[in-house]
Amino acid sequence: MAKKFFSFFLLFILLFVTVAAKAPSLSSVSAGKTQPDYIKWVDFNITYEALLDAMNLDIETFEQDLHLPWVESLAYLAARNGGNFKSYKKSDLQQFAEARLSGSSIDDLTQNFKVYDYYYKAYAAVIGNMLGLRKDGTYGLTACSPVAAGYWYTESDDFGNGRSYGFARKHLGHDMFCSVGTPICAVEDGKVEALGWNQYGGWRIGIRSGDGQRYYYYAHLRKDTPYAKNLKIGDSVKAGQVIGYSGQTGYSIKENVNNINVPHLHFGMQLIFDESQKECLSEIWIDTYPLIRLLSKNRSSASSTATASTPAPSQNPTAETAAEVPIIMYHGLLKDGTSMGDYYINASAFESDIKYLKENGYTTITMTELIDYVYDKTGTVQLPEKPVILTFDDGFLNNHTYGTPILKKYDMKAVISIIGSASDEMSQTLYKNKATCAVTWEELTEMLDAGVWEAQNHTYDLHDLNKGRKGASRIAGESEDAYEAMLKKDLTQLQTKLKKNVGISPDTFTWPFGAYTKDCRKLLQSMGFRASLSCNGGVNHIQKGDTEGLFLLKRNLRTPRTSITKCLQD
Repeated sequence: MAKKFFSFFLLFILLFVTVAAKAPSLSSVSAGKTQPDYIKWVDFNITYEALLDAMNLDIETFEQDLHLPWVESLAYLAARNGGNFKSYKKSDLQQFAEARLSGSSIDDLTQNFKVYDYYYKAYAAVIGNMLGLRKDGTYGLTACSPVAAGYWYTESDDFGNGRSYGFARKHLGHDMFCSVGTPICAVEDGKVEALGWNQYGGWRIGIRSGDGQRYYYYAHLRKDTPYAKNLKIGDSVKAGQVIGYSGQTGYSIKENVNNINVPHLHFGMQLIFDESQKECLSEIWIDTYPLIRLLSKNRSSASSTATASTPAPSQNPTAETAAEVPIIMYHGLLKDGTSMGDYYINASAFESDIKYLKENGYTTITMTELIDYVYDKTGTVQLPEKPVILTFDDGFLNNHTYGTPILKKYDMKAVISIIGSASDEMSQTLYKNKATCAVTWEELTEMLDAGVWEAQNHTYDLHDLNKGRKGASRIAGESEDAYEAMLKKDLTQLQTKLKKNVGISPDTFTWPFGAYTKDCRKLLQSMGFRASLSCNGGVNHIQKGDTEGLFLLKRNLRTPRTSITKCLQD
């Protein structure tokens, strides 16, 4: 009898557990109905090129019979390629547009894509509210860049990198390096949800979008006066409104402390599909690097919204004085018909670039001319109406062989960045391979004497991945003193060589491989450098007096697959 009762009891418990497991939890029941599941994670891997193309398609078709919203287009592409945009081609989007315009519905095109709805909801949460009718009545970007118009910044693609202050964790934001006091703008309309000190972010602001799905985080704001006048929790803000000023606060339990080495804005975007995700162990933070590049096309002027109590710094003039200066990065030039990958183009392609620039009113300038413009206090030094800088990395002989005649033919200038050890080696050997060898000191002298070249410092011997570090960047575990001593020794060695062999003392350092250490500006300045070139893409916004803005200048890489027109775009 006891055995039968025990068996019955076990069966009862099993049935109870099974039914309980299938029943909805109390938290998921509302008015007798179960609530739908919400998205738990989003990988926003859309490239800048795909965002730009989809946005332009959206804008172009806005008033046509069939409007093609960019969320729809991008969700289709993601569903087709598994969310991988690394191999994106504009033709993919064009094929989709042609299919839609020829009569195919989105349901027809996605009937075999089980994840289309997921991508649509995910992308709508990120960018769904960023296009619309603007104040001037046109349709386009309504979301704004976090950095006000006319103010210099450069940026770092460092989402997901490690951070160690407090505890080991990932960097869940996007760093935009700018001068202390640079006006910071709200990306879109929303409400201030957080304001005050955070030991990690310093003085920071948290703003929730109107639809509740995006939480914007602006951190490391200025010491003493971080916020726009009278800003407080609960305030409504508009896209483009100045909300605060950049700085370097944070990494301290004590309030109002500058413990961040380099002034910058940490900008983050969190997605919230359910309020339980707001503060938890599985928060959804988005890599906004490509999105910020896109939003740079819509930068709000600070002059109409900044207040007298929190003025912009004196070294940053108004937006009207900013000059757009694209810098194009070349490497090797080859005879027509030969090919050696992304870092070489045919000489005929380079000549076509020069012709395009000439015919479209661009004037080439050197780094020295750009620096002189920024440092000028008299107002007498001006830039041409459409300035552009052509840079050649690595100091190849083919730059001289093929580039010099072309530059002289069209009366244009270029900047060549020299690797000292390579020029030393070539100066002591008879071997010559014009495709890959460096210029000798004698050949560099010929280039400078031609009147169309300027030479700058690209490292003496750090352009070698076999040396245990990437370019001239700092390696893990290396002390600050050891790193500075290493970098100073290398750069000084090339400065000495250039002075001895060709009689120049460059004032610009070109970071090898574009791998830079962010807090090196003061060290470079102490060595006489007044500017540095990065490999970060984009167009520079240059202002008189903003000497900090000359460091980590952006450049667009010219490859066989890119065009000169694309290289001139932000």
